[in-house]
Amino acid sequence: MTAPLTARTPTPSPPGGRAAVSVNAVVERSYNHQINEIIARHVPSLAEAVTRTFALGEASRLRSLFDEAGLTDVETHAVRHTFVLPSFDVYYGPFERGGASTGQALAALPEEIRRAVREEVRRDLADRGGPVEAKAEYRIGSARR
Repeated sequence: MTAPLTARTPTPSPPGGRAAVSVNAVVERSYNHQINEIIARHVPSLAEAVTRTFALGEASRLRSLFDEAGLTDVETHAVRHTFVLPSFDVYYGPFERGGASTGQALAALPEEIRRAVREEVRRDLADRGGPVEAKAEYRIGSARR
């Protein structure tokens, strides 16, 4: 899982500087965080951390952080992308082998739960033995000092 997210005001940039961020927008369209959501259903103590991962995905929340930092000309927009991978194993394998925080969370689970998570993710991606698509949506924010 990801480290706990705390909403704090960013350090102001020098006059004339710019700040830009890219954050996950929604769990349903995240490259790997839907796996984290499935894990959290099996391990409820992780649910809050998964939810915090998307705390800044709402434009108004992101805008308010820029405003609090004294930044102006705030802009936000969503960007969607579909990652097409040759197979489910190419997508899921890195996580299954312990890659990223998602893989670390998987590795800590009992084998039975790991199998259940894998099968649920397989169903969510509509795996039929060929290429799979992982849809992602990010919120991009920028502002000027």
